[in-house]
Amino acid sequence: MSKLREELLRVFKQWEDGQLTSQAVLNWAKKTSSAGADDCCAEVLTHMRGLDVYLITTEDLPVYRESLARDPVSGLAYLKQQEQQFDVARRATELQHDNFYGPHTRAILKNLDERK
Repeated sequence: MSKLREELLRVFKQWEDGQLTSQAVLNWAKKTSSAGADDCCAEVLTHMRGLDVYLITTEDLPVYRESLARDPVSGLAYLKQQEQQFDVARRATELQHDNFYGPHTRAILKNLDERK
Protein backbone atom coordinates (compact mmCIF):
# COMPACT_ATOMS: atom_id res chain seq x y z
CA MET A 1 0.00 0.00 0.00
CA SER A 2 1.34 3.39 -0.95
CA LYS A 3 2.25 5.95 1.66
CA LEU A 4 -0.38 8.42 0.40
CA ARG A 5 -3.06 5.72 0.40
CA GLU A 6 -2.22 4.90 4.05
CA GLU A 7 -2.24 8.60 4.96
CA LEU A 8 -5.63 9.15 3.30
CA LEU A 9 -7.16 6.23 5.18
CA ARG A 10 -5.67 7.47 8.46
CA VAL A 11 -7.02 10.99 7.90
CA PHE A 12 -10.45 9.59 6.95
CA LYS A 13 -10.59 7.62 10.21
CA GLN A 14 -9.60 10.65 12.30
CA TRP A 15 -12.15 12.82 10.48
CA GLU A 16 -14.90 10.26 10.94
CA ASP A 17 -14.00 9.86 14.64
CA GLY A 18 -14.22 13.62 15.17
CA GLN A 19 -10.50 14.01 15.82
CA LEU A 20 -10.19 16.22 12.72
CA THR A 21 -12.56 18.91 11.48
CA SER A 22 -13.39 19.41 7.82
CA GLN A 23 -11.13 22.47 7.89
CA ALA A 24 -8.25 20.37 9.28
CA VAL A 25 -8.71 17.78 6.53
CA LEU A 26 -8.72 20.54 3.91
CA ASN A 27 -5.55 22.06 5.39
CA TRP A 28 -3.85 18.65 5.46
CA ALA A 29 -4.81 17.91 1.86
CA LYS A 30 -3.56 21.27 0.60
CA LYS A 31 -0.11 20.71 2.09
CA THR A 32 0.15 17.03 1.09
CA SER A 33 1.95 16.12 -2.11
CA SER A 34 0.61 13.60 -4.60
CA ALA A 35 4.05 13.16 -6.19
CA GLY A 36 4.59 9.52 -7.05
CA ALA A 37 1.02 8.53 -6.15
CA ASP A 38 -1.16 6.45 -8.43
CA ASP A 39 -4.00 8.18 -10.31
CA CYS A 40 -6.70 7.06 -7.89
CA CYS A 41 -4.88 8.36 -4.79
CA ALA A 42 -4.04 11.59 -6.57
CA GLU A 43 -7.70 12.09 -7.53
CA VAL A 44 -8.92 11.40 -3.98
CA LEU A 45 -6.40 13.93 -2.67
CA THR A 46 -7.64 16.45 -5.25
CA HIS A 47 -11.18 15.93 -3.95
CA MET A 48 -10.00 16.52 -0.39
CA ARG A 49 -8.31 19.76 -1.49
CA GLY A 50 -11.72 21.00 -2.61
CA LEU A 51 -13.93 19.38 -0.01
CA ASP A 52 -15.42 22.73 1.00
CA VAL A 53 -16.35 23.66 -2.56
CA TYR A 54 -17.53 20.15 -3.52
CA LEU A 55 -19.40 19.72 -0.20
CA ILE A 56 -17.59 16.51 0.66
CA THR A 57 -18.35 15.28 4.18
CA THR A 58 -17.72 12.17 6.24
CA GLU A 59 -20.90 10.81 4.64
CA ASP A 60 -18.81 10.31 1.49
CA LEU A 61 -15.99 8.35 3.11
CA PRO A 62 -17.34 4.89 2.17
CA VAL A 63 -17.00 5.86 -1.51
CA TYR A 64 -13.44 7.04 -1.03
CA ARG A 65 -12.48 3.98 0.99
CA GLU A 66 -13.93 1.68 -1.65
CA SER A 67 -12.05 3.48 -4.41
CA LEU A 68 -8.80 3.17 -2.44
CA ALA A 69 -9.45 -0.53 -1.73
CA ARG A 70 -9.41 -1.27 -5.46
CA ASP A 71 -6.51 -1.30 -7.87
CA PRO A 72 -5.76 2.23 -9.13
CA VAL A 73 -7.54 1.91 -12.50
CA SER A 74 -10.66 0.28 -11.06
CA GLY A 75 -10.65 2.64 -8.08
CA LEU A 76 -10.51 5.72 -10.29
CA ALA A 77 -13.31 4.37 -12.52
CA TYR A 78 -15.42 3.64 -9.43
CA LEU A 79 -14.83 7.15 -8.08
CA LYS A 80 -15.81 8.74 -11.41
CA GLN A 81 -18.97 6.63 -11.51
CA GLN A 82 -19.92 7.59 -7.95
CA GLU A 83 -19.41 11.29 -8.72
CA GLN A 84 -22.34 11.04 -11.13
CA GLN A 85 -24.63 9.93 -8.27
CA PHE A 86 -23.89 12.99 -6.11
CA ASP A 87 -26.99 15.03 -5.27
CA VAL A 88 -25.57 18.56 -5.14
CA ALA A 89 -28.91 20.25 -4.43
CA ARG A 90 -29.68 18.00 -1.46
CA ARG A 91 -26.22 18.39 0.02
CA ALA A 92 -26.16 22.16 -0.48
CA THR A 93 -29.57 22.48 1.16
CA GLU A 94 -28.50 20.36 4.14
CA LEU A 95 -25.26 22.30 4.64
CA GLN A 96 -26.42 25.84 3.91
CA HIS A 97 -26.24 26.87 7.59
CA ASP A 98 -22.95 25.10 8.32
CA ASN A 99 -20.13 27.50 9.23
CA PHE A 100 -17.58 25.68 7.07
CA TYR A 101 -19.67 24.67 4.04
CA GLY A 102 -22.33 27.40 4.15
CA PRO A 103 -20.53 30.08 2.16
CA HIS A 104 -20.13 27.67 -0.77
CA THR A 105 -23.70 26.39 -0.61
CA ARG A 106 -25.17 29.84 -1.16
CA ALA A 107 -23.48 30.18 -4.54
CA ILE A 108 -24.40 26.61 -5.49
CA LEU A 109 -28.05 27.02 -4.51
CA LYS A 110 -28.27 30.36 -6.34
CA ASN A 111 -26.79 28.77 -9.46
CA LEU A 112 -29.25 25.84 -9.25
CA ASP A 113 -32.19 28.24 -8.85
CA GLU A 114 -31.09 30.22 -11.90
CA ARG A 115 -31.07 27.03 -14.01
CA LYS A 116 -34.73 26.29 -13.24
